[in-house]
Amino acid sequence: MKSVFKNVVQSQLVKVSTFTSVSTIIKIISSFISAKFLAVFTGPAGIAMLGQLTNFITILIQVSTAATGTGVVKLTGEYRKDEAQLKRVLSTSFTINLFFSIFIGILLILFYPIISEFIFIDAKYGWLVVFIAFCTPLIAINNFILSALNGLQFFKKYVYVNIWASIISLFLTILLVVFYKIEGALLAYVLTQSTIFFVSLFHSKVIKWKQNVLLSIDKVTLKELSHFSLYVIISAFCFPFIQILVRTLLTETLSITIAGIWEGVNRVSSMYLLLISSAIGVYFFPKLSSLKTKEEISYELIFANKIFISGTVFLGAILLLLKKWLIPLALSNEFLPINEVLYIQVIGDVFSISKMLLLMVLLSRGKTSILIFAEIIFSALYCVLNYYFINNYTSLSVILWAYPIYTFSYWLFLLFWYKTKFKNI
Repeated sequence: MKSVFKNVVQSQLVKVSTFTSVSTIIKIISSFISAKFLAVFTGPAGIAMLGQLTNFITILIQVSTAATGTGVVKLTGEYRKDEAQLKRVLSTSFTINLFFSIFIGILLILFYPIISEFIFIDAKYGWLVVFIAFCTPLIAINNFILSALNGLQFFKKYVYVNIWASIISLFLTILLVVFYKIEGALLAYVLTQSTIFFVSLFHSKVIKWKQNVLLSIDKVTLKELSHFSLYVIISAFCFPFIQILVRTLLTETLSITIAGIWEGVNRVSSMYLLLISSAIGVYFFPKLSSLKTKEEISYELIFANKIFISGTVFLGAILLLLKKWLIPLALSNEFLPINEVLYIQVIGDVFSISKMLLLMVLLSRGKTSILIFAEIIFSALYCVLNYYFINNYTSLSVILWAYPIYTFSYWLFLLFWYKTKFKNI
């Protein structure tokens, strides 16, 4: 028993998870304080609007980088000791990021009124879309640097950048929300995404820019990156896009207050899930990429499930026990209806982490076809469930069940595929 405990404590997973947790705790504190200011100064309407922008930026990052981030993490982790191949990976991905981001920025400028109307249900935020367009290259290159640092296993530098991102976000949010309310909250989010580029650039010397990064594209590397890009673009587009549609439907069918409370539920659960998802992203996927046999992968998956699922259940239980005090403290009294429905979100969160681990395994093995199929089918399911619940019920205690039904169904499908097809990997 002692030897098992010692192995767990000394494992790289726990070491990386512990180190990442420092950054994540800072991010949670930052998010906690930011959410409080947002709730007090902008109310549910501001929370709903920021949710729309957050999902839009998520989509933008993947589209403007041609969704190369996941591929860069995997390939740099795989070739980090092969200088020639590493140079091809970094050069190709950097070149794609640069030119795609410029192209997307131009499109945003050309169609800013339409985009503003779709995202914010109001054309008056067109100025923000134009501002995002000019920031897009910085956001894209920042994403490239973080992916490279992660894949090359410079975890400390990766964490330092994320810590600074949390600090900058908190400072800008407080400053701009106090003076400019909803517009300030939206601008603060975009400014954080772009200014963190300079912090990333400072910590990116280990990439050896002059030696490893050129404006060139290697066809073989491009093909390798494309194996991941299609799935990542679809996954990064589907769920955030559906969430944008759900908030819009909630706003137009019920009210923007209900949409804000719905988003508040997501924000509260995301605070504790950061501890889990950050460790998975920093350690689990790069680790899987370095494993060669089915036995190694199975062992790593079982071990990760024990750590991450139990962690999710424990943190979710703590959240539910303290919700009467945490919701008013983290947000405001306007968000008290969250207390009645939070357990539904926690159930969905457990299955969300479970499916994330299986997704990482299949993605690391390049099983993108089945993942694309699953993402489209289950995103469609989530959309249909929300559409049905919102149009037939007015209570979030019913509407929110769309999320656990979606995550459970998705996890069950992946588990079935893993159990029946993994022998062929």
